[in-house]
Amino acid sequence: MRYRLVLCLLSVAAASVATFAQAENWKPSPGESKTFYDEDFMRVDSKSGLVLVRIADGKPNGPYKTWPAASRGPILLFALDCAANKWIDLGMDFTGDQGVGKGWRNGEKIEDISAAVGGAGKLACETRDSLPKADLP
Repeated sequence: MRYRLVLCLLSVAAASVATFAQAENWKPSPGESKTFYDEDFMRVDSKSGLVLVRIADGKPNGPYKTWPAASRGPILLFALDCAANKWIDLGMDFTGDQGVGKGWRNGEKIEDISAAVGGAGKLACETRDSLPKADLP
């Protein structure tokens, strides 16, 4: 998780924020004991085909804002290019209401989805065809 956090801190992809309505349904990330992914946030961008995912460490208790503060890590946002096994760092969210930033599709694609997003990334790519498609900014 520290590796992911460092990568997100170095990111410049989240300069401006565009939000879209979403519910929150946090599920355990496959194969990881403290990492969770937001099932309701996962979607495929209809323009680029990238899969959007957000993960966080902590103890989920409903929406992110209600998680115990002492155990709550930031939400890490990613766009996944499943076919190429690459990901784009979309930044961090400390409140649970950040969406994707302007120009997010043009971010640097980095190798190895599993190293950054873990089991949630693998799951997102495996279920890509059944995820909702969205027209994102």
